[in-house]
Amino acid sequence: MMILLSFLFGLVTSEPTDVTVHVLYRPPNCTDIARKGDVMHVQYLGRFYKTRETFDSSYNRDNVPFHYTLGVGGVIEGYQIGTKEMCINERRRLIVPSKYAYGAKGTGNIPGYSTLMFDVHLVQINSKPPSYPVPLELPTEVTSTGSKDCETPISVGDEVEIEYTGWLPDGKVFDEGAGLKFVVGSKQLIAGIDQGVVGYCKGGPIQLTIPPKMGYGSRWEGPVPQWSYVYYEVTVTQHLVTKSEGEEKEGEVTCKKSRDVTNCGYVVAAGDYIQLSYTVTKPEGEVVGSGEMRYPVGRGLFVPGWDAALVGMCPGEERVCWVPANLAHKSGSSLFLIPPETGFYSKLTVVKVLLTADGRDSVDLLQEEKIRREEL
Repeated sequence: MMILLSFLFGLVTSEPTDVTVHVLYRPPNCTDIARKGDVMHVQYLGRFYKTRETFDSSYNRDNVPFHYTLGVGGVIEGYQIGTKEMCINERRRLIVPSKYAYGAKGTGNIPGYSTLMFDVHLVQINSKPPSYPVPLELPTEVTSTGSKDCETPISVGDEVEIEYTGWLPDGKVFDEGAGLKFVVGSKQLIAGIDQGVVGYCKGGPIQLTIPPKMGYGSRWEGPVPQWSYVYYEVTVTQHLVTKSEGEEKEGEVTCKKSRDVTNCGYVVAAGDYIQLSYTVTKPEGEVVGSGEMRYPVGRGLFVPGWDAALVGMCPGEERVCWVPANLAHKSGSSLFLIPPETGFYSKLTVVKVLLTADGRDSVDLLQEEKIRREEL
């Protein structure tokens, strides 16, 4: 999903003599353009050009945007030159030589003759509202804005197709694409997107501020640093399958495939003993349990509704299933801290078949599959 751009601005080591502007992102419909005399509200990251060391950042001051008046002073000349005619939500990288910054004297922690680099995100002009959410406090859960005024909002278990753009806190676009299909709640994408679109409508956009634990966490994911907040703008272009089309039926387990297996040989039957991977989600989208276990199919020992869901699956196949309350809990007990009167969604993956009902083990099945494929 992630697209690592083949170029990264500012990797050259030679220093420019004039202000250099790189447009990192410009909205396709640019209607609000900054003019002389406008009050500019920006988020920015300031770094030394040579070392890339950060010397100042609005993101480190409770994410409160910095404001100044375009064309009438208040900031260094290079900033004034580099932010002319910006659009709301545009992002630029400015390379500012010392003669357009703090010159020979420097200031504070900036030595004299320092060439500076600013990544600038224009979030507001004058009193116009930001086109992208800029939280005053960094959230610990995903926060989102968008339209919820529709007859069929997106629910867990629905299949959707999206267009998306992702930004880092410094304003750099690190991820974008279109035509991506996924089942909501299936954990195919990062949790911030998977859960963040629930309750919103086709169209959009949906704007998401995603904390590290619901994004990429401790992983270095391409250009995304460890423990980084990320920002996404997501537009649902197609709401392909909804619960109103038969996903959630009272008293009945209903499933749809979220990952298929081509040319499947053996399919799971009642009495088989399998290695099962599962994720359990509340109806409102919260993930409440996940893991991997050895599971005897057809005996109703854990989640009775899973037995019906698993029969007919291929090893490697993945399904997202609605399990109603009467088949979700054994003998009125409560699983995953979900009340006995409430059903839940389950993403189920058959990792492998350990032992079939007629006594064949995984080695036997592998040998049979090898022979079957040779005969095709």
